[in-house]
Amino acid sequence: MQVNDEAIILKKKKYGESSLLITFFSFRYGLNTGLVKGILKKDFSTYEIGNKVFIKCFFRLEEHLWNCKFELIKNYSVIFFDNINKLNTLLCICTLLDISLPRKLPQINLYKKTVKIIENLVLKSWLKKYIFWELFFLSEIGYGLSLKKCAISGSTKNLKYISPKSGHAISELEGDKFKNKLIKMPNLFINNLDNQSTANAFKVTGFFLEKYLKENHNRTLPFYREKILN
Repeated sequence: MQVNDEAIILKKKKYGESSLLITFFSFRYGLNTGLVKGILKKDFSTYEIGNKVFIKCFFRLEEHLWNCKFELIKNYSVIFFDNINKLNTLLCICTLLDISLPRKLPQINLYKKTVKIIENLVLKSWLKKYIFWELFFLSEIGYGLSLKKCAISGSTKNLKYISPKSGHAISELEGDKFKNKLIKMPNLFINNLDNQSTANAFKVTGFFLEKYLKENHNRTLPFYREKILN
């Protein structure tokens, strides 16, 4: 069987003297790993983590390791090489996808959003957009936050807190008496034009990402994420 698709490279590992095992997230087939044989030195840049590639893969049975050929579409690692914050963000995105997603399950919306956020890393508002990608990512892996109305009263006004257990919004009236046990709602989640609360919002999405990873994969946040704001 042959598969033609586009993908983002998430991880690479040397296999033998001239081959690589490449983990990739593809548009139609989701997360998978393929073997690329006989790689020449001049082609090494094609296989950098975060690159967007066209893949042509062959296999006899679905459960077999795919034999793949990759063609470079966009080398993002080169674009962000001189900006360590954005490069760490790119590497963090790839690591989160690699350790969180089930194998061979199409996730087209997440793929589209991921390509978009990688493209948007060139913008001045890249950090804010990345935080909203993390919120979307949490929802796609079944761990989404509910931030539109108070979980207790149902009110959509004066939302001030987030429950660390449920990820639901809590209004000021209902939450003030438990404020020491709740997470302060970043203004960015209420008014996404507020760029002053990006650091707080970044901490909140990090809290829920780490909670998800620990509970479901016995993992911690990617090392690269700790370096994004440095």
